[in-house]
Order: sequence, then structure tokens, then C-alpha cells
Amino acid sequence: MTNKRTQQQAKARHDTAATARSVWLAGLGAASIAQKRGAELVATWIEEGKDLQARAQQLTREVRADAAAQVKGAFAPIRHGLERQAERFGSALQQGVARVLAKLGIPSKADIEELTQRVTALSRQLKAAK
Repeated sequence: MTNKRTQQQAKARHDTAATARSVWLAGLGAASIAQKRGAELVATWIEEGKDLQARAQQLTREVRADAAAQVKGAFAPIRHGLERQAERFGSALQQGVARVLAKLGIPSKADIEELTQRVTALSRQLKAAK
């Protein structure tokens, strides 16, 4: 019985050692494959990263262009309204300044141009009369 038990124990130790050796060799094989294929894998990741970055940049440009168009479209009516108000305000301001200048007796640009034309016409008449 002792002999049989000893044989079983020896076989169990041998099986355990063989299993441990198989696990050890499998680990070494995995490390070797990882080392060999690691560079390829990293290169693949880099290329994939570059591709993803290019797609993300393109998407960003498209989104930015769409947003700019939407903002421009949304503000167009407001801008147009402000431009009309500015024109009205400018016109009202010019009219107000013209009234004040007229009350002060200061001639307007149109008055000066009219007087200049009249003086030129009179000068021609005088030259023609001589």
C-alpha cells in the first residue's frame, strides 16, 4: 500500500510539475508573441489614432461652419433692423443739426453750393459783358 501511495504521490508531483512547467512556457510564449507583435500593434494604434483625429477635425470644421451659418441667419433680421434704425437716427440727427444751423444763420452745404453756382454764373456774365 505504501508503494502504491508513494507512486500516486510521485505521479501527482510529476503532474503538478508538468502543469507548472506548461503554465510557465505558455507565459513565456505569450510574452514572446507580445514582444514580436507589440510593435505592429502600437503602429496600428498610431495609424488608427491619426485617422480618428483627422475625422474629428473634419467633423469639428463642419460643425463650426454649420453653427456660423445658423448664427448668421439668426442675427440677419436683427442686424437689418439695427441698420434701419441707424439710418433713421442718422437722418434725424442731420435734420436736427441743419435746423440748429439754420436758426443760427449758418448756411447749409446746399446753400453754399447754390451760391457758388450763382457767383460762377455772374462771373461769366461779367466777363462776357467786357
